[in-house]
Parts: sequence; structure tokens; C-alpha cells
Amino acid sequence: MTVKPLLGEFFCILLLLHVWNAHALSQTIRIGSRPSSLALVQAESVAAALRLATGISTEIIHIASSGEVRGHASQDVPLPLSPPDFVGTIDDAVRSGAVDVGVHSLKDIPPQSRWAAFGHLTIGCHLPRADPSDVLLGGFQSIYDLPEKARVGSASMRRQAQLLHLRSDIECINLRGNVHARIDALKAGEVDALILARAGLDRLGVDIGLDTKKKKCDGKEIIAGTILSSQIMLPGCCQGIVAVVCRSNDKETRSLLQVIDDRDARIAAEAERAVLNAVDGSSPWEGRPPTAAFMSRMLEGGESEGGWKLDALLARPDGSKIVRKSVMYSSKCEPGEAQEMGRELGDQLLKMAGSRFFT
Repeated sequence: MTVKPLLGEFFCILLLLHVWNAHALSQTIRIGSRPSSLALVQAESVAAALRLATGISTEIIHIASSGEVRGHASQDVPLPLSPPDFVGTIDDAVRSGAVDVGVHSLKDIPPQSRWAAFGHLTIGCHLPRADPSDVLLGGFQSIYDLPEKARVGSASMRRQAQLLHLRSDIECINLRGNVHARIDALKAGEVDALILARAGLDRLGVDIGLDTKKKKCDGKEIIAGTILSSQIMLPGCCQGIVAVVCRSNDKETRSLLQVIDDRDARIAAEAERAVLNAVDGSSPWEGRPPTAAFMSRMLEGGESEGGWKLDALLARPDGSKIVRKSVMYSSKCEPGEAQEMGRELGDQLLKMAGSRFFT
């Protein structure tokens, strides 16, 4: 072995990296996003991460989805019984080449068997997960503090089922719309309380506090409410994770996205979506059954770097019955192992529920 060949290889690698970086800097990644305030915040976080990590230029292109609601609206049935499509038009734009990538809340991507773009598109990266908790807005410290027969706004069947399991007297209002529109409905007295994802509130700069006299703090709007623990309200599959989809055969874009992929978020996403994929189709209606799954790090020595815990449940829409189970895994969990763990847990939930669970 001589020094000269090694130096030659080293300079070849440097040259290739220089050429790749120069090519990347000459590109502009076109990012498809829904036009809502929350969606655009998420798209900009993807754009910023790409610019910082790769130096590439980005452009955000607004694409309206068929699931958009202007203002707020109520409907007769929860979302899974009449599922809106928040991803289809963006996925179509990615497939056609109108944009290079699409940004989604991962919880909005349908289960694999009903994701129309599956096979054509792939999830190229996951941003670090935001707080996946649900929040009860309205000034109540817990679900048990709600008045009798309180009207609670949420079109999520998962939330409704867990809520009714704890308080069968509550009236669930299928309230849809963007975050601020639903908060306006609460302020207008159309509902007594509201359940929203904390991740969306955080991204929009809305803070949660029990002091209803305060309206703003450090420029943030303050809404009276309380964070619901996962023991009370288990989060939806992949809640709090922003995902970026791209064409499966676009190797260059996939390589760029891998640079900003968060490993822990990917592991959690693989496990939770595997649970959803396993139980999907078990209900007699069109959409997904009331399912929740949350993969989290267990604390070890005060740090969240221990093993993994996957907690999941399957519920009847009226909350009259819930089956729930959790499993543990080592800290060295790989994405493929997480997916298998989720599939097995989903199968166990179906076995616990039995064939007549929804009848």
C-alpha cells in the first residue's frame, strides 16, 4: 500500500462531493403544500431544513386539497365514516412532476392498502416529532371536569371513542375546519370544549394555559386548556410527525431528503403505521377504525434514551369497548424491526377484539 493511491482516491471523493454540491446548489426543489396556515408552516420547516443541510434552493407551491374547509363546519358523521382527502391532489402533483416533493402531516396519509399513490410515491423523510399529545380547550382541567352532557368539538373518531369511553354522557360535535376557525367556534359558544393536537397549536404559536385572563404572552396567543396524557387520550398514529413524499424512482431527491430524515421519528412512524395497516379493513365502514398508536422512548437515568414502548388501542366508535396493549423493545430498534413490532401488535389487537367487535 502506498500513500499516492490513497491520496488519489481522497481527491476523487472530494471532486465528486464538489460536483454533487454544485449540482445541488443549481437546483430548486419545488415543495407542494396545502394553503392553510398550518400546512405552510410545516412546508417552510421542510424548506428551511433542506436549505440548511444541503444549500439547495426551495420553492413552496400552494395546492388546494379536496379535504379543505373554509372557516369551520360541522358534519353528521365523524371523519373516518366520511374521510376527507388531504393528500390526493398534492400526491398527484408529485407524481406528475409538477412539484418535486409534497409535505403532509403523516397522520393524514391513508393506510398503505388505501393510499392511492403507494408504489408511485415513497415517504422520503420525517422531521423530528413535535409533541403528539391532544389538548382539551375550554378552561377545564380534565375530561372529568366537563359539565354533564357537555358539547365537545372533534371530528376524530379516535378522540370521540376515547372520550365517550370515559364520559358516555358527552355530546360529540363533528367540528371541522382550520385550527383558528375551530377555536373561534369555541369562543362563540358553539361547543363547550374542543380537542385539538398540541403539535398544530405549537406550530401556529398558540400556547396553552389555565389562566383565562391572559390573552397573549411573548407574542403568543394563549388559550385556556390542558394537555391530555397518553393514558387518558392515546395519540393518533404518527400525530406530530411531518412527512415528505417524493417519487419512488427519483433517486436524487430521495438522497437529498435522507439528509434531513430524523431517525427516531422514522422508527416511531414505521411502528405506528404498521399498527394502522394491520387493523385497517376490520371495520364495516369506508374509513379507518378508531385506532391509536404511540411509540415513545422510555426514560433511562432521567434521559429519554432508553428502550422503546409501543402503546396501541382499537375502539368501538361509541366508546363502549376498547382493547389496548403495549410492548417494549430495546434501544437498538431498527426501522424494519419497528415495523414488524407494529404489525404484530396490530394483529394482537384484532385477536383481542374478536370478529364481532364492530357489530
